[in-house]
Amino acid sequence: MKMEPRVARRIFRNALLSLLLYALPVLLMFATFYVTGERPWRQAAKTHQSR
Repeated sequence: MKMEPRVARRIFRNALLSLLLYALPVLLMFATFYVTGERPWRQAAKTHQSR
């Protein structure tokens, strides 16, 4: 069964939007780390080493 081109485009567009919405918080988190210079994973490693 062949899919209509219009339906295929709509499915593709919706899949791209879903991926963007899923990845956006992660991208914003890393952008915030880059701008502020914070590295929370390094602070956690230091805490574990001092124990």
